[in-house]
Amino acid sequence: MKNALIATLAFLVTSLAATPFCHADDAPPNIVLIFADDLGYGDVGCYGATKVKTPNIDRLAKEGRRFTDAHSASAVCTPSRYALLTGEYPFRQGIWGPCHPNSKLLVDTDKLTIAKLLKKKGYDTSCFGKWHLGFGKERNDWKEPLRPGPQDLGFDYYYGVPVVNSAPPYVYVENDRIVGMTSDDPLVYLEPDARENVTPITPLETKHGNRVPNWFGGAAESHKLYNDFTLGLTLAEKATRWIDQRGDAPFFLYLATTQIHHPFTPAPRFQGTSQCGLYGDFIHELDWIVGEVMRALEAKGVADDTLVIFTSDNGGMFNENGQDAFNNYGHEQNGDLLGFKFGAWEGGHRIPFIARWPGRIEPGSTSTQLICNVDLLASLASLTGQPLDEKQQVDSVNVLPALVGEPESALREHLILAPARGSHLSVRKGKWMLIDAQGSGGFGGTKPGGHGFAGPAAASYIGRRNSDIVNGNIRPGAPPAQLYDLQADVNETKNLYDEYPDVVKELRTILQDARSSIMKKTGAVATRNDAPKIPATPGDRSVSFDFESGKLEPWKVVEGEFGHLIGSRDSFFGNGQEYNKQGKHYLTTLEGSADAERGMDSQTGVIVSPLFVPEGGTMTFRVGGGSGDSTYAALCTADGKEVQFVRGVNDQAMQNAEWDLKPYVGQKMFIKVVDASTIGWGHVTVDDFQFDAKVLTDYPDLLKTK
Repeated sequence: MKNALIATLAFLVTSLAATPFCHADDAPPNIVLIFADDLGYGDVGCYGATKVKTPNIDRLAKEGRRFTDAHSASAVCTPSRYALLTGEYPFRQGIWGPCHPNSKLLVDTDKLTIAKLLKKKGYDTSCFGKWHLGFGKERNDWKEPLRPGPQDLGFDYYYGVPVVNSAPPYVYVENDRIVGMTSDDPLVYLEPDARENVTPITPLETKHGNRVPNWFGGAAESHKLYNDFTLGLTLAEKATRWIDQRGDAPFFLYLATTQIHHPFTPAPRFQGTSQCGLYGDFIHELDWIVGEVMRALEAKGVADDTLVIFTSDNGGMFNENGQDAFNNYGHEQNGDLLGFKFGAWEGGHRIPFIARWPGRIEPGSTSTQLICNVDLLASLASLTGQPLDEKQQVDSVNVLPALVGEPESALREHLILAPARGSHLSVRKGKWMLIDAQGSGGFGGTKPGGHGFAGPAAASYIGRRNSDIVNGNIRPGAPPAQLYDLQADVNETKNLYDEYPDVVKELRTILQDARSSIMKKTGAVATRNDAPKIPATPGDRSVSFDFESGKLEPWKVVEGEFGHLIGSRDSFFGNGQEYNKQGKHYLTTLEGSADAERGMDSQTGVIVSPLFVPEGGTMTFRVGGGSGDSTYAALCTADGKEVQFVRGVNDQAMQNAEWDLKPYVGQKMFIKVVDASTIGWGHVTVDDFQFDAKVLTDYPDLLKTK
């Protein structure tokens, strides 16, 4: 009898969670979604911040519900936005890092988005602020109209920043047009060797933090309209005016602020108002924007008929201004959590999440339910009475019962979390968190003061304890992966990997299933196995493609253009770690020039080796770069058929790789390096191919390799 009662109650809870919230005679609420940028778990007053004042955000929590176990599907900006809008894990599409300014639209226009979902119910829809998901079907050339774009994903109106406030072009886009641009002065992307004629932009002092120089020429008036110090004011004014202009139809407003992404450029009225420098002042501007939106709703008389959701795209970043806030003012952007933006530790993806809806959400309440921004699609579908088909519900879970009620059981069985590196793809189930590698999986800068300071070194610097970290480094003998009991140890101080092998096995099975969805080419992703740095050493195999001549020959580029294919750097971009190469040179699609200060993921093309006839054995080499389907090395037959593949692990560090050549003895074969990606980790690096074969003087039919 008791078991029957429990089963019945469980069925009822499940049924209620799946039941559409609105009925035919319900008036659908307006929906306002405010998506802050790089706002950490400890950056808001109602989440424990003491050096900043956030009365408007705190008001949302006082009048609504605050979630303490909410997460972004990715610890990185572009993929987090993809998850928010589509309800799909971004790693399934190979989206791991920030997209390049010239990226195509990363969202398939046939895919259901939250804006399309709400339009089907008669909503007016708008998007304001940071886009950072690309434009166009192919590489964006910035020719108008910028389509496909936001309007092709369900938004009636768009006004905002096409990329991010730290990357060009520094212009506004309205719908599919560049604001202020004229046909006789178009916006033009300039290659790295032609940037002496870029259009001037707002000058910034170094105290404001990192900003990429302009890469564009032309569109002088458009650039004049954009000013870093009035950006927040402009977007707030545009969004509130749009609210004021609404008629009788319900509306959906998606406001993706640039606060508090670097550079930190609060308007003059906010400068000096906090107790933690420009970092805190920028938070104050963000809070003001939230207040402006709420005042607009109240002036329109719809504040009580509107569901307002406030959250962040990922955790806080320990950049120069974040370090200043900590060093000089004691502000801890992610509270006492371990880790930062880009990483798999909690500080990278545990985020503020607040929902306010008078009469439906209990004021001043707190929820410990595990939720994720990827869940908004299923939740808003339930809210508006729209059932999703099975394909649309793979990743997005209806967590509406957690917003408006108190479900007694967990709504999510598990959650896949993606940092910047695919090697650190992680899974959360109940109290357990498995990170299937050592370290954070994010930036790895080891010295304070730098933009990429993070990982074990930064953890030690701010006083975090972790059983794998000693003096800022992963200790010798640390487990190969990480298991944490977040119920007992939310700060991830003790790695329990060796103590619970059965739990590790169960969670690894979930991760393997998740990874299988991105491994469209058999055996494509390299196993995490960093190759050691070694001097140039004569091999004992008959063929050695080690690029030690410093030239590409005898390889050839058969598609695309690359600025500097044969690299010789001694340290990686960003984190400054030692390059794990063989000898001096390597082949990479990342470098735009020999003295480049940044990687250039926008380069695309195909490089091939000459034909060769294998004599048996294996081919050993090393590979680095992205883990997406569009970046890989392949072993091919002479007619262009790809028979073996390997990709990187979303890391500049090259991994040991090996192909079996025995099945191809006596056949003409070649190696192909493919880079068809312009987004983050959109590059391939290879080095030190060693194998036994007869190398021929001819090449594959180039038409068949394209």
